[in-house]
Amino acid sequence: MHWWIAAIALLLVVAAVFFLQRLYRRPWQELESLLTRIGRGEQPRTFLLTGTAPARRVGLALEQLLVRQRELDRQVTKDAAEVRTVFGALTDGLLVVDSARHISICNPAFEKLYGQSPIATGTPLLDIVRDSDVLEPIRAALDEPRPRIAEVLAPDRKKQLQVTVVPITGNDGKAAGVVALFHDISRLKQADEIRRDFVANVSHELRTPLSIFHGNLETLLEGGDLDENETRHIYEVLKRHSDRLNLLVNDLLSLAGLESKEANLQLSEINLRNFLADVTRDWAKRLAGKNLSLELQVPDNFPAVLADERRLEEVVHNLLDNAVQYSHQNGRILIHAGALDQEIVLSVSDEGVGIAPTDLPRIFERFYRVDRARSRELGGTGLGLSIVKHIAQLHRGRVEAESILGQGTTIRVILPNAAPL
Repeated sequence: MHWWIAAIALLLVVAAVFFLQRLYRRPWQELESLLTRIGRGEQPRTFLLTGTAPARRVGLALEQLLVRQRELDRQVTKDAAEVRTVFGALTDGLLVVDSARHISICNPAFEKLYGQSPIATGTPLLDIVRDSDVLEPIRAALDEPRPRIAEVLAPDRKKQLQVTVVPITGNDGKAAGVVALFHDISRLKQADEIRRDFVANVSHELRTPLSIFHGNLETLLEGGDLDENETRHIYEVLKRHSDRLNLLVNDLLSLAGLESKEANLQLSEINLRNFLADVTRDWAKRLAGKNLSLELQVPDNFPAVLADERRLEEVVHNLLDNAVQYSHQNGRILIHAGALDQEIVLSVSDEGVGIAPTDLPRIFERFYRVDRARSRELGGTGLGLSIVKHIAQLHRGRVEAESILGQGTTIRVILPNAAPL
């Protein structure tokens, strides 16, 4: 009888142990398994834990925590993608360096600038950049946290860069790193150089005639016994240089007008054959002075050209002026018009002195002269071809030149056979 009681008691103890294990121990085993799956990046089938109410609340809280964590991960990924997009869109090179001078971030423009792609995070800056002019402002900004600006040459030695270095400071005021921006200032430098050259050239062009004016006026004022021939010679010199100054001023005003934002075109359809015949008629006297023949080659059925007639006339006059100046006696000048791929090509060719290959790329620059002494002797301002180029560009066209030294030069003005936008 007593053994039945013992057996029943034993069964009750086993049942109690099983119940207590299920109630308290098993939830923690399930929780451990759940955390292991989450740690592997898996998505658990359920977060419901067996056992007491607190264990079930732990499972529910864990599910909510995982949902929030994954939402944060998605937001961080999205933000990082947006930052990478912004960095990738920057045309300036961007570099972030930590206090140990290791690269934390750099964008594609920086990688392209230094010919390394991709650059891994943590790469020592010295492995990529060896230019002391770049390293020095970064070092200085890390040592003494304040912005630095330096002008340096790009690794290809062709571009000029402005490097702006800004320190990243912590609460203690010390630099934890720097941000460096590499901005291409080549065009600004070029524009500044052109401006300086322009001022220098204008000053040079004005100095000679003004000196001659001053000298001859002094002679007139002080020379009371000048005979009529000497006086007349002085007046002729003054008039010649006055005409030269007037021509220079007119060309400068014309060029300034073409370069201004207010420059516009009065477009009309032009019969090029009749137009060229009318314009060249005014050149008969100058052509005869050097016994030059002028030939027009424009097809009878040539299409009408949509252009500003007054500005196109200025183009032809400038091209003919150059052709006549640099032609030999008894030479020939050819004006040719042709149509090619929806473009109108107007060219003026001479058989004159020609242009050296080294000078040819620069002939459309303002004040550029192949032979300064000879050009000044012939009365040129050095602005004619620059005016031609700007008029062509105003029509959304372009200019070209080819020449053989000692055999002649051809200048082409190429215009679209449609209205400029």
